[in-house]
Amino acid sequence: METKQFHFQLAPTSWLTMVRQLFAKYELDTANAGITYTLDIVPKQGEDLLLTVDPDRIEQVYANIIYNAIKFSQSGGFIDVRVEIRDEPCELLIRVTDTGVGISEEDLPHIFERFYKVSKSRSNSGGSGLGLAIAKEIVQYHGGQIWAESRLGKGCSISFSLPLHRV
Repeated sequence: METKQFHFQLAPTSWLTMVRQLFAKYELDTANAGITYTLDIVPKQGEDLLLTVDPDRIEQVYANIIYNAIKFSQSGGFIDVRVEIRDEPCELLIRVTDTGVGISEEDLPHIFERFYKVSKSRSNSGGSGLGLAIAKEIVQYHGGQIWAESRLGKGCSISFSLPLHRV
């Protein structure tokens, strides 16, 4: 992103359609990993709200989070995607929670830094240490935030928010 090699094509997008498409795209990957994958859409209203996003870049964020959840969860585990609409400020919140190995307290503040790889328990998993850093930059470009909550051995939740506006 710093070298301007990322190109964003922002467009008004239905949050509900986007969420359903993102979820559906990874059903086979989670099933093949033996992981239960669920979607919980909390709002019962809000269809008149839109995101202005680059759908491909938001998919990149979501894919990174889902693939990390798959990579660090064992067969028989679960990944739950919970979607909420928040009023103040008006935003979409997507929280991905897994039953993976979790992240230690000392590693947690650094997982969105470039090239940061978590402690030895997770180091054999490959990866460049760039995925979550790129996800953070994409979310921030869209005016949102991304954060994580975890305890070692207790799984992980990664959440991100994106601003919504009325049609």
